[in-house]
Amino acid sequence: MGRLLLIMALWCSALLGNASHAQDQTLYGGCVDAKGRMVVAVPDPTLPSAVSTRIEGGRPVIRYNHAAIPRLDERGQLFLFAHECSRLNLGLPASAQRTPAGARRADCWAASTLLRSGLIQPEDLGPLQDALDFSADEWSRLPGPIRRIDLRSCPRHLSPSLHVPGPGQDDWNTCTRRCADASLSCQGGVAGRSDAACDAAYSRCIAQCNSSFPR
Repeated sequence: MGRLLLIMALWCSALLGNASHAQDQTLYGGCVDAKGRMVVAVPDPTLPSAVSTRIEGGRPVIRYNHAAIPRLDERGQLFLFAHECSRLNLGLPASAQRTPAGARRADCWAASTLLRSGLIQPEDLGPLQDALDFSADEWSRLPGPIRRIDLRSCPRHLSPSLHVPGPGQDDWNTCTRRCADASLSCQGGVAGRSDAACDAAYSRCIAQCNSSFPR
């Protein structure tokens, strides 16, 4: 997972530093899936949604259209792409049903990647999160599921830049790792498999960790 958008800083720096060319150049390169395979990114002005992941020629392809939600600034557009790439990097199949738990994981991994790369700072999360508060009409142009995108409450182990380590951190880490291990076992040992019962159990487990070891 640590390989997610290893060269993201290069193309994102171009995107954030030269907005006038953001719509005209294919800057979204460097996305890899869970096996380290490159994922093709294609600007598509005919796409009715802001971003979409499809299987083309047997491989996942991320298509994006900045004009679908024009009010988003470069960082907002970047987050949408990073979310799609995160799904693949986390091992979620492109064709898998999108669940709230899976979307939450991808949201946090995308934010973590942007923070680690230095493309956003912790103080940017508030404005970015506000920008990602989509209307019903905007959600009709996004992959979904419809949800509240809460980046500031992402787990510390995914977004270490968001938090200062506190008492009980090791216990919380151990607890959440057990949740992840149990979820993987529930899914038959196949990372990325989508199962409603397993996702629900994982969410309950994480909630219990948060309750037992307040951060």
